[in-house]
Amino acid sequence: MVAKANNPMEKKKTLAFFLFFLFKSIFADDDCRPASCGPTEPQVRFPFRLRDRQPSRCGFPGFDLSCNKKNRTQLKLTSSQSFIVKRISYTAQVISIDPDFCRLERIADTELTDTPFDFSPVESYTFFNCTSQNLGFTFQTVPMLPFPCLGSLNHSVFAVRTGWIPLGDIPASCKHMSTISIPIRRYGNIRNELTLMWFRPYCKSCELDGRTCGLQSDDGETACFGSSSHAIPRGAIYGLSLGIGIPALICIIGLAFYTFSKMRSYTHRHRIDLFSIAITPQPPSTTGLDRPTIESYPKILWGENCNLPNNDPTCAICLSDYEPKEAIRTIPECNHYFHADCVDEWLKLNATCPVCRNSPESSSVMTPCFSVSSDSSNSSRGIAR
Repeated sequence: MVAKANNPMEKKKTLAFFLFFLFKSIFADDDCRPASCGPTEPQVRFPFRLRDRQPSRCGFPGFDLSCNKKNRTQLKLTSSQSFIVKRISYTAQVISIDPDFCRLERIADTELTDTPFDFSPVESYTFFNCTSQNLGFTFQTVPMLPFPCLGSLNHSVFAVRTGWIPLGDIPASCKHMSTISIPIRRYGNIRNELTLMWFRPYCKSCELDGRTCGLQSDDGETACFGSSSHAIPRGAIYGLSLGIGIPALICIIGLAFYTFSKMRSYTHRHRIDLFSIAITPQPPSTTGLDRPTIESYPKILWGENCNLPNNDPTCAICLSDYEPKEAIRTIPECNHYFHADCVDEWLKLNATCPVCRNSPESSSVMTPCFSVSSDSSNSSRGIAR
């Protein structure tokens, strides 16, 4: 009984472990997403990584950064040298650090032995401690960089680029403190930042292409991942296709309907002018019928549910379909139907049917559609039978 009672519990534990590892495997790559120590701090991503925040696989060996107690990004070069990171250029593969020369122990050579970094152009600077009595003379005659944070009321500390000024031009009141070699770009200011470069791993091509650089294998080989930012994403292509294609299709359909309606309207307006089109190669008669005779032929109003004897819904004169409530006249002899306007004009010039060329005779035959009295000028609607 105990075994049976524990069996469902064991299944739940197994399922929970399975879901945990599945979730871990799916979202493992999220651990390597870019991170930072604070909102104004530089973004940290491969080849760098933040210790205690990103796994070791997210960075390249030797490129570990950390966050200090003030949430500043920190780079530790040696056991005794740690620097605040000011900015990182992943495209130029350059990291800028704060020299912090306001601490006397920092006035020393930057040691890069056993680090993955290399010097950018190196410059040599000499620091002097000058008394206050000759401060004005020193600052006016020699291009020195002052460090107020190292001075006091009685003395000031200056730095001079070595070789720019002969030692004989240095005032006697200035005592030599230290000469150091530091990495700095040309025309850079040593009071603001120093620059370090790295050449391995080489990720510049990935960065320029807008892709992500990362470790490909455990032996340190790197590769570019993801799609190029210069290429149009597939989702954007679909969006453009829908955004442009659908409105264009609607415009084409609307234009087609508009053109069709205009052509149809034009045909109806000019169908009276088409009565002269010959239905057969026989020449028309030169003598037409008079008005009373034409008016004596049966005339109807075309209904929506009306069937003509010949089942032809098209006027043979203007070649247009009959529309509801249009006046239609028939020739009694042959029982052919036409638009009243069309056949009236025809019969004024021709005494024969436009289709069969038979001579019509007066009649008052009614049709199974709405009818109009042949001898009345006002039309009356009949009931369809």
